[in-house]
Amino acid sequence: MNNRKLKPQHRRLMYAIATFMIPLYTVATTTNSYANVPEKAELYQILGNHELSIRRGSNYGPAVVGSFLQKVYDTLFLPGNGKSFAQLRFQNAAGKDMGLQLQASTKNKQLTLYYLPCTAKQGDSLLIEWANQGSGKRACEYGVRVQRGVRNQTKFIDKNSSNIEPAKQLLIAQSSGTKLQYCSVAAADGRGWSGVSASEPCDEPIQQCLTSGGKECAAITRDEWSLRNETLIATVNCANNQSFSEKSSGSGMKDAVAKLWEQSQNQKAKFCALHVINSEQDEVIVAPKVPDRNLFQTRNTPNGIQVDVIAGIASVISAKNPQGVTLKPGQRYNYNGENQEDQIETFDNQVESIELQVYQAEARGLKLCDQEQVSGGQQGDSREIQLTANEGQINISYEMYNVPDRLKVSYEGQTLIDTDFVSGSNKVSAKFKGNSGRVKVEVIGNKDISTTQWKYTLYCPQ
Repeated sequence: MNNRKLKPQHRRLMYAIATFMIPLYTVATTTNSYANVPEKAELYQILGNHELSIRRGSNYGPAVVGSFLQKVYDTLFLPGNGKSFAQLRFQNAAGKDMGLQLQASTKNKQLTLYYLPCTAKQGDSLLIEWANQGSGKRACEYGVRVQRGVRNQTKFIDKNSSNIEPAKQLLIAQSSGTKLQYCSVAAADGRGWSGVSASEPCDEPIQQCLTSGGKECAAITRDEWSLRNETLIATVNCANNQSFSEKSSGSGMKDAVAKLWEQSQNQKAKFCALHVINSEQDEVIVAPKVPDRNLFQTRNTPNGIQVDVIAGIASVISAKNPQGVTLKPGQRYNYNGENQEDQIETFDNQVESIELQVYQAEARGLKLCDQEQVSGGQQGDSREIQLTANEGQINISYEMYNVPDRLKVSYEGQTLIDTDFVSGSNKVSAKFKGNSGRVKVEVIGNKDISTTQWKYTLYCPQ
């Protein structure tokens, strides 16, 4: 239906109904395009420590494979007391994949939080990949906000409700003060609108886009700021490298945003994305600059945040560089906070981090630890399995049933475990340390008894 052909009173009724039922930007898109702000994120892989949780408003519950973050600012928690890997993929309201996947991991007693739609407080590392979607709009394409996590954070939310209070207090501390939300909207022709409100900031600019004859009106950024922040930077980054920025306090930022947006529109800037950045903490906004595959890794450093470009081209926006720093594959950007000089250096793209190995394991045909790898019989089996660390303790449980079979585990050419031919079930372990993130597991089936059966599970190192 074309909203411009409706009578004004009918159009107002449509907006009222849509606003009552679901956010307006959800229904404003067409089948050929959809908002860059995702509607939901599916938790499709968990490795290591499984004590993950989701906060929805003031409610907390367990996060398992298949769980969804479904509302703005639904939050996924990864515990800071053990090695955890969680992988998310993002969808629009109709469940269509939006070409964004994210892997968060914790290793150093740092709590990780991912806030829907596009913000993460990283405990250790994030891997962010935008797929080559052709002409489709990708989730969070105008940037994922990455905040540096707090070191030595050991408390977490888990399935036992008695353990949630420390993390609730952490959230309260992080969220102190009244918040204002902001949204920027773009039409297919590049015209833009922005909105600021205490809730649903996308509704008004979407309505303005529609009533102005905009086609495929889409929310492209949505986030918030605290009125208590003393130093914030608003930045509007547009096509053709046009950039506008303004500094203000949290209480004055609403007026600063309005002024900045008017300036960008007066200069006929197209496809403009609004961000508000807190210069009082370490945070950057990482965005892809090409429509092809983009793969970036971010990590905490003692001084700030590190961004590695593995594939594609990145724009890294910060309070120091609101226009963005452009990075190519093999370049590393060290954002060192407001009072230190940043650095750009090169790194060896062929040397992969454990996090990257885990993220790409399935695409390479490798099984992952924590999964039942295989079961079989007399023919046996041999395969490489991806671990979540290159040191620690390997634990493997097996069931050989009544007929003896043999299980061997080797790492970097050295045998760690060799059960010889045994029957029954058991759990064995071995220490390991090296450069590789993979082990080789072999099962030698009993050659004399054709009815032999076996199975095993290799657990992620702890």
